[in-house]
This record gives sequence, C-alpha cells and structure tokens, in this order.
Amino acid sequence: MWGAVALILAFLGVFTGKISMWLKQKMESLEQRTVQLNTILDTVASAIITIDKTGTIISFNRSAERIFGYSPSEVIGCKINRLMPAVIAEQHDGYIRRFFDTQKAVIIGKRREVEAQRKNGEIFPALLQVSLLEMEDELFFTGMVDDISETKVLQAQLSQAQKLEAIGQLASGVAHEINTPIQYIGDNLSALYDNFNEIIAFQRNLDVLADESLKIKLDQLIERHDLQFILEDSPKAIEQALEGVERVAEIVKAMKSFSHVEASQTKQLINLPEALNDALTLSRNSYKYVADVETDFDPEMGSIECYAGELNQVFLNLIINAAHAIEEKKAGRGLIRIVTRKLNNNNVDILFTDNGAGIPKDIQEKVFNLFFTTKPVGKGTGQGLSLAHNIVVEKHHGRLFFESEVGIGTTFHIQLPLASKEST
Repeated sequence: MWGAVALILAFLGVFTGKISMWLKQKMESLEQRTVQLNTILDTVASAIITIDKTGTIISFNRSAERIFGYSPSEVIGCKINRLMPAVIAEQHDGYIRRFFDTQKAVIIGKRREVEAQRKNGEIFPALLQVSLLEMEDELFFTGMVDDISETKVLQAQLSQAQKLEAIGQLASGVAHEINTPIQYIGDNLSALYDNFNEIIAFQRNLDVLADESLKIKLDQLIERHDLQFILEDSPKAIEQALEGVERVAEIVKAMKSFSHVEASQTKQLINLPEALNDALTLSRNSYKYVADVETDFDPEMGSIECYAGELNQVFLNLIINAAHAIEEKKAGRGLIRIVTRKLNNNNVDILFTDNGAGIPKDIQEKVFNLFFTTKPVGKGTGQGLSLAHNIVVEKHHGRLFFESEVGIGTTFHIQLPLASKEST
C-alpha cells in the first residue's frame, strides 16, 4: 500500500514539476511579448494614450512624453483634458458621457485635426484618431496623436511662397504697364511747367514793352480772363502733379524691386537700405494715417546675402504690425523707427521700433507660435510672426526676438549674417 502511495506521490511530483515548468515558460513568453509590445509602443512615432471611461489616463507611451513634455508619472491617473486647451478641456467629459448615453460613435475611428496643449502651455495642431478597446468587460479609449506643427509650418510657407510668386508676377506686370504711361505723363508735365514759365516771361516782357494805352487794354484782358491767377496757380498745380507722378514712380520701382527677385531656393545680394525703403513704400498705406517714420541706416553697410523675397516679406510684416500696434494704442499719431547697425564684421542687427500698445507679458512667449494672434477675427491669421521666425532663424541662421513694454512700445530685432555659410 505504501508503495502505491509513494508511486502516486512520485507521479504527482513529476506532473507538478512539468506543469510548473510549462507555466514558467508561458510566463516568460508572456513577459517577453509584453516587453516586445511595450518596446513597439515606445518606438512608435505617434503618441499613444489610453484612458478609461472616466477620462483618466492609464497609459502614456514615450512619444507622448516627447510630444507633450510630461513624464508618465505626471499624467497617469490624471484626466486627459490636461492635454487640451481650456475651451476643449471643459467640454471633453461631456463628450464621453454623451457616448455612453447614446452609444453613438461620432469621432471614434475617424482621423481628424485637433488642438492639443503641451506641458509648457504651448497649443499645437495635432492629428487624432480614437479607438474603442474592450478588456475584461471594461471599455477603454486609445488615442493616437501626431504633432503636425512642422507640417503646418511647411504648408503655410508653401502657401505664402505661392502667394508671393503670384503677387510678384502681378506686381511685375502692373509695374511694367504703369511705368510707360507714368513716364510720358511726367515728361509732358515737365514740358507744361517749362511752357508756363515761358508764358509768364512773355507776359512780363509784353507788359514792359506795351505803351500806356495798350497796357490799359492788357490789364482789362488779364482781369477778364483771370490771367494773373492762372499764371500763378497753374505752375503750382503742375508741381503737385509732378510730385504725384514721382510718388507713383517710387511705388512702381518698389514693386519691381520686390517682384524681380530670384527664386527663394537661391540666396542673392540685396541692398539693405533700398530693400527697407521699398518695404516702407509698399506698406505706406498701413501707417500713413497713424504714424511717422524715421530711419537710421548704417552708411557703411550696403548689401547682405539672403533669400530676398522672403526677407522682404518679413520687413513688410513687421512694419504693418508696428502700425497696428500704434493704431491699437489709440493715443494719437505714433512713430515707427527702423535702424540698421553692424554687430561685428559678420552680422547685422535690423531694429523695428514702435511706440504702440506693447505686448503683454503673459503672451510674449506665444507670439511666434503658429496661428497665435491677438487680432480680431478676419484681421489676422497668426501666421505672420511664426513664418517670420522660421524665415530668419531656420532659413537664414539668424535671430528674431523682441523687447516690449505695455503702453510704451515694442522693438523687434532681426539679426542676420552678412554672408551665407556656403560663401564663407
């Protein structure tokens, strides 16, 4: 009997050992697969975030850390709306409740563009796709998030480049069409001015040569036809017309200068003072009623190497922004001042100063963010300063920064190398 018991116990021992070995192998395999799955999740470029039905974050992969700036320990256990702008965050819990109440998946499975918020408060555009996940009779939501900030910048730059190209072609054509008639209008006005001077001289000589009886008749004719007024007023009118023609010629010259630049893929030498003056000419309508302009250009600094068309657009944008800041202040006529100076033998500092409303401290960190704007709807897209920053910093390896005080004004600095790295 004891032999049989011993045999059974031995069999059970062998069986239990095999079961334990099998379970150990399964656990090791499961652990290995878990490690592999976690490794895959951590190497995916998209942020992958899982939340429960209350909106609480339960998983946060490495790309999510990189994109949002939080570590897993900072967000796991917190509500998902921490990663959203305030306006969207307030509504998110309602979206979840509505799904469970109606069982209608409005956004689940669809890829859409949203706004998200990083740890530092920066709001950025993202692509989001939400999937429904069921585990152990519990429902979870998994979101795949891609940061598309760079894509948006590239799209905006492409759109801007296409607009600039179209505007350049239009400006070139308009400038060409205007130039010829303006030239002969100017020439004819100059001839008329000379002719009137001759008529005035003739009238004076005639008055000297006439005898007393003829002078009486001449005076009567002069008074009847208001000749004295005509001879005094007409040259002034022609002078004003010539000034207008000269103004139009300046605008045409500026348009031709802005449109006759090489492709943006190629750097070229431009005369910096001329480019800034052309920008002032083309943007005059934005500031002429609200501000005076002063310039102080370093006489020793002429040409710089740059992507001319895009840098010209930055100049225009900063001048127009300065005019808007002065207009916003509503404190009478303001002042825009543009200064160029050499920082050293290799760099230039271009300053755009206004005495406008200034930039509040709480938004100063956001002014270069894509789509950020304080202007009313329809007056600004929030792309101007973001594109300017990209053009100066990324394309020209320069710096774009500002100093501002509310109620006092703002100074933007563009610091650029005088020559490109390729040519040095």
